[in-house]
Amino acid sequence: MDKFKSFLIKHLILVLVIVVAIELILTIILNEIIFPFIGFLMGQPGLSSLSIGSIPFFIWGLITGNSAFVFNALETSTVIVLILFSLLLVMLPIIVGILIYARMVTRQVEILEKERAEERKSYEAKRNLMLSDFAHDLRTPIMTIGGYANAITDGMVKDEAQKTEYLTAIAAKSKRMTELITMLFEYVRVGSEGFSLTRKKIDLHALLTETIASLYPDLEGAGMDVDIDIPEESFFISADELHLKRVIENLIINIIRHNPSGTKAGFIIKKAPGVEFLAVADSGVQMEKTEDELFEPFVKGEDSRSQHTGSGLGLSVVKQVMDMHGFDIHLKQPYGSYTKAFVLKFYECSIIDI
Repeated sequence: MDKFKSFLIKHLILVLVIVVAIELILTIILNEIIFPFIGFLMGQPGLSSLSIGSIPFFIWGLITGNSAFVFNALETSTVIVLILFSLLLVMLPIIVGILIYARMVTRQVEILEKERAEERKSYEAKRNLMLSDFAHDLRTPIMTIGGYANAITDGMVKDEAQKTEYLTAIAAKSKRMTELITMLFEYVRVGSEGFSLTRKKIDLHALLTETIASLYPDLEGAGMDVDIDIPEESFFISADELHLKRVIENLIINIIRHNPSGTKAGFIIKKAPGVEFLAVADSGVQMEKTEDELFEPFVKGEDSRSQHTGSGLGLSVVKQVMDMHGFDIHLKQPYGSYTKAFVLKFYECSIIDI
């Protein structure tokens, strides 16, 4: 919309400048050539009082026979034609300018409509691919759970160790299904009309420490070497605690899912007056896609499917929640000794409304 407004203003100014320039040229032509010729026909060779502004009064004088306007002019059709021609000449650039501007606006609207149609088509294609991926990701664990459950209930599994293994697999697949459904729910909920944050004053450092601690076993289980550099003193922000916690969780889960064992994960706070920057960094593989692409819904960090591939919604939810808070998030590659980092910018609550 801002782009369209800018287009309208710029082209309106351009058309106005051109029309005014042409009008100035026509005024010179009328005053120097046509009006003197009209004066000659009227028997007033030195006529100088006639101008563009006086044309309507002059025509009225011709119609009513008022000598104050006619100056004893010859009542001939030639004078009337020249006056009407002068009026047409004056109005023509304005009319043409309006038509050209209308055409520019029409063409720009057509271009924007075409772009929107292409964006909608691309969005629907990505959405359909996401739904297909979701169906695939849900079908596989469902089939596994069904197969293991049937084997156990039918008495096909006699060995207790094997039964425990099957139950563990069922629990893991159930957890994965819950994660997928939760992510889809979060994306739909955050992006829905009428959704609003429940903001309150919270300690960012305490929230980060708690969230990282809750996922620390998962980081260790994935063979990650964790480095945490978060100050002990408080830093208060105005935020929705539940959704901001989801942001940090999604970024940590991304590190676990998309990097090999032995990757170093870092959580580093850097301070500035009234502002803090949190870097959720890792030493794994760099992102192949750009920042804008990663934050689009249904886009995954890697093109190929694998058992570790996510839904493509996590980073989109992260971006949505950060934007709704008025906070910033950017991808930095590299970041210090790390290959990449998502850097989140938080403002102290004294700077923003609670």
